[in-house]
Amino acid sequence: MKVVKNKKSEQFLNIKNFIPYTPEPEEALFAGAAHLQSEDGQDWYACQQLFSEDTLKITYDDNDVITCITRDISGLWPAGQSVAELPDTDENRRADISGGWQFKDGKVVQRVYSPEELRKKAEAEKVR
Repeated sequence: MKVVKNKKSEQFLNIKNFIPYTPEPEEALFAGAAHLQSEDGQDWYACQQLFSEDTLKITYDDNDVITCITRDISGLWPAGQSVAELPDTDENRRADISGGWQFKDGKVVQRVYSPEELRKKAEAEKVR
């Protein structure tokens, strides 16, 4: 099984772009269950064991926006998302899932909105 490591820190995982797939019957870890596979062919159920228990796990979307933060990998279902693990530090715990944080270059950073995103955000606030 191939593991994709975070470029900034060789000890933390960053597995990208999980999408639904149907494994061959003999390869299915759970018969009849929905399955996800990463862009490099890792089955979601199989790769969960690669994550450490004492780290934060995050899911993030195609725009690198953090959509979930947890310590329990089994609670995630990252369909259409990527999953990374990070050290459980105060700096990493400052993030939330409001849409204002991103996972960039192996780090949690405040989101920098593009001019188009700012325009859409302003329009949405006017409607409220």
